[in-house]
Amino acid sequence: AITVTKNFDLNKITLDLTKELNLGAQIVKTDHYKRLESGLGVKGMMKPSNNKTGKTLVNTGKMRNLVIDKATKQNQEANIHPGEKQLYPGTSVTMSDVGGFHQSGAGNLPVREWFGITTKAEKRIMKMVELEIVRQIKRA
Repeated sequence: AITVTKNFDLNKITLDLTKELNLGAQIVKTDHYKRLESGLGVKGMMKPSNNKTGKTLVNTGKMRNLVIDKATKQNQEANIHPGEKQLYPGTSVTMSDVGGFHQSGAGNLPVREWFGITTKAEKRIMKMVELEIVRQIKRA
């Protein structure tokens, strides 16, 4: 049997992942934009909406140009959305509501699963977080 002993000073581990969370949010935003530029949803090609361009989710561009509410040291959470407070033009509906309508379908709007995190983006983010945790443990 082999026994390994390691002493850690847990006070040296802050687990402040603000930087990684914000970089991860940017990775998701960029991946999301590129995917939608090609007409790809979460589960493959999406049907175009009935707009002048024939492209999907481009009437206002808000479903493609997502907003990031950045993580802070006090709030270790980054939120990505099409606009929680911004109203869809001429309505009392928020852009996030419109995103939800597209995601699950509503009325004459077909289901367009446009929002999600690809496996590729998730792997990049998890690797980045893992490396930071390892770095902090080595420092402890």
